Amino acid sequence: MEKQLLKVRMLGMFNMEYENQPISFERNTQTKTNQLLQILFHAGEEGIAREVLLQRLFGREEITNPSNSLRATVFRLRKLLVAAGFPENDEFVHIKSGIYRWTGNIPVEVDAVLFESKAKEALETVKEEDRYIKLKEVCELYKGDFLPQLGAVEWVATEAARYKTLYKRCMKALCQLLKTRREYQLLYQMAAEAVELYPYDEWQIWQIDSLIAQNRMKEATRLYEETADVMFREMGVSPSRRMMERMAQVSSEIPNRVEMLKEIQGELTEKEEVRGAFYCSYPSFTENYRYMKRVISRTGQQAYLMLCTITDGKGYPLEKGERLERFSEELGLAILGALRKGDLYTRYSNNQYLVLLLDISQEDCRIVIDRINQTFENPNRKNYLKYNVSSLCEGEDALQEDKNI
Repeated sequence: MEKQLLKVRMLGMFNMEYENQPISFERNTQTKTNQLLQILFHAGEEGIAREVLLQRLFGREEITNPSNSLRATVFRLRKLLVAAGFPENDEFVHIKSGIYRWTGNIPVEVDAVLFESKAKEALETVKEEDRYIKLKEVCELYKGDFLPQLGAVEWVATEAARYKTLYKRCMKALCQLLKTRREYQLLYQMAAEAVELYPYDEWQIWQIDSLIAQNRMKEATRLYEETADVMFREMGVSPSRRMMERMAQVSSEIPNRVEMLKEIQGELTEKEEVRGAFYCSYPSFTENYRYMKRVISRTGQQAYLMLCTITDGKGYPLEKGERLERFSEELGLAILGALRKGDLYTRYSNNQYLVLLLDISQEDCRIVIDRINQTFENPNRKNYLKYNVSSLCEGEDALQEDKNI
């Protein structure tokens, strides 16, 4: 009778499964015994040299006798494996000529090792149908970063980068193949899975390509705007050239439609009655700013750009933490409630909001600042905000409010 495989998952998380049942080991996957087991599984039949194992296991830790520590870790590992239900007469760790190997009686399948083998095979396959099948299997096998709980460990970080690069190569090859084969729905699905793993690596471009090919222009536009907004809020960066090219393509490929003006107005009108200022993504805010600058140069209206910055109470920008995220959400709600319907605002970064104040005087800007401060339930919030206000009118002196208000 063929032995069942011990299936070990290292991509996305670490766990073990035997005969469809999870194996309970140590809850903390970062202990030295767990790390030793992970290293041995990853090394496979070739094993790992003692010097390399010591480096991976203890790194730069100051240990009086690393050899004794390694022997003790091997001993604890054997005891824990027996306690987890492995055969008592199994040696588990075989040491010969300075090479350490996993020698358990149960065959082991490691997803990371399998992924690498299949990925290289898929990339070398020439026949289109076979290449397509293999690439799809490989990309579905990859579930995330290699041993993410040990991401700060040097050897793990190196391997994680290598596996991610291999995954990106396979995904790009698969996406290109799906696009060539016109399998647009599957292209969208596979790209969406990549976005779940790496939301800032612009796999959304392939999703947009899929939507464009299916003539789903509104969805493509919405996805572009959502992606651009996330990039600005989370990373403070603008859409890449490739992403902006897709948006230009969407704009140019929208088919000519003959509709009644009322129908067009229906599409343009907000669906719900809303109160307070109008929120939009930063790319949309940028376009609105440029448009309003043109308008007021012709009409003579006054308009001001306000920058609201969250500080640490001492005048320095607050940069990270749960406190910043909570405060930023509260500030967004305060701006929404304090401003008029005709005012526009966006979240510029984790600790800043931009507000476009229309048809307003310089003196009224201070009133707006007071309204925002008063909107907070906690009155002390105003002590952590800094405001800068600048006129949109060319040549007009800007109001600079650098004090904590």
